[in-house]
Amino acid sequence: MAYSLTFVIHPDAESVSVRLFLKAIEDIDRIIRDVDYAVTREKGTRRWIISGLHSSTPTITLRPALDNAEIVEAVAHGLQTITTGTLEPPAYFTEQTLDDLKRMRRLFTGRDRAKSLELSSNGEKHAVIERDIGEKTDRILKGGYWNLGSLEGTLEALNLHGNPTFTIWDRISRLPVRCNFPRDSTWREQIKSLLEKRVLVIGRINYFRNGRPRSITHIEKIEDMTPDLSLPIATFGSIPSPDIAKDPAGFLHIIRGEKE
Repeated sequence: MAYSLTFVIHPDAESVSVRLFLKAIEDIDRIIRDVDYAVTREKGTRRWIISGLHSSTPTITLRPALDNAEIVEAVAHGLQTITTGTLEPPAYFTEQTLDDLKRMRRLFTGRDRAKSLELSSNGEKHAVIERDIGEKTDRILKGGYWNLGSLEGTLEALNLHGNPTFTIWDRISRLPVRCNFPRDSTWREQIKSLLEKRVLVIGRINYFRNGRPRSITHIEKIEDMTPDLSLPIATFGSIPSPDIAKDPAGFLHIIRGEKE
């Protein structure tokens, strides 16, 4: 069974302008790519194919080139949850996804505007996005709390457009977390050197209302946490050497690279 998403653009006029159509496609594509990345963790987003396109009231059906029900269901369920009203982010909807969804309010303003954007999946209606999408998204983005602390994960993406950010995959939530860093060449080079490595990011951790980390700001330090394969490997409850049992503190000093 081919899983797909169908979007219907309802204009606030007799017909849809080319400008509105292109903006809607651009915004839809952005949301799909955000969720696709959160679900699959693949940097090179999977190809999505137009499997149906109808005129009059523009109706476009999209499906992933490599059939993936999880992505389709995540997009459909997430948009349904947000449009019906919620204070917590749906699964796989990150801070970046919510920011991009909030931007869709541009479709409902100006001369060439939409009245609504309807989403269905495999024949089942899921959500109707309207001019209040910004307010509904803000309810999620404005909730939550923050603490000073750290998150550990793999540093996988660097974005230097606008306010510079990088992304780490949090080891606990297994989702991407956006990290803001200063526009400074020293920071930029350090982050480039840590791409695809396990890191510990220390700073202000911002959380959604449900406790899921959403971003890190005011970063104080980034540490390389790549495991040192030259160190001895011990199994649970084992002692690598009889000599270590006599001096466990000394063994810890060796592992940490400390001088006694």
